[in-house]
Amino acid sequence: MRQLLRSRRSIRQYKKAPVPHDLLADLIDTARYAPTGSNRQQVYWTVFENPAEMKRFAAMVIDFMRQNLPGIADEAMARSISRIITAWDNGKDRILRGAPNLIIVHSPGNLPLADADCVVALTYLELYAYAKGLGTCWCGYFAMAANFYTPLIEALRLPAGHQCYGAIMLGYPKHGYKSIPQRNSPLLTWR
Repeated sequence: MRQLLRSRRSIRQYKKAPVPHDLLADLIDTARYAPTGSNRQQVYWTVFENPAEMKRFAAMVIDFMRQNLPGIADEAMARSISRIITAWDNGKDRILRGAPNLIIVHSPGNLPLADADCVVALTYLELYAYAKGLGTCWCGYFAMAANFYTPLIEALRLPAGHQCYGAIMLGYPKHGYKSIPQRNSPLLTWR
């Protein structure tokens, strides 16, 4: 378990092969055992298997970024978003990175702890996916747009009142890694 937790890494290049539907279902069936606040079990999953639909979603996130770029005060963030938009314009998808599958977790927006419940469940799924030979990467820009950009909200067709609390792209990694990723020392206080 320690080796699995230490060696997992974000994957940003995927083989074209889609993940079999049965394996996606197995990932979610396992991740549903993640703990939830007050055992509410209010984590909802939406799985996308259609690459054309995912490309359309990525284009919507780029549109969201284009609209919001002029109002971003943080210079580093503005440069990062500008690079993502430029890459898109040059044919490189830095939103979903050509992954064959996308999974989002969502829940009613008025539930206490829904955000934590969804993130923990998605983390369970991510770790199990790695154990099954799959690669994943969290889609932060996608998740942000999924809550604020009306065209994407409508395209996702989540139940009324639901918020997206996380999204990951996943597929078979294009490249393998043998080394454990470097991490900083823990930010830790003992008392």
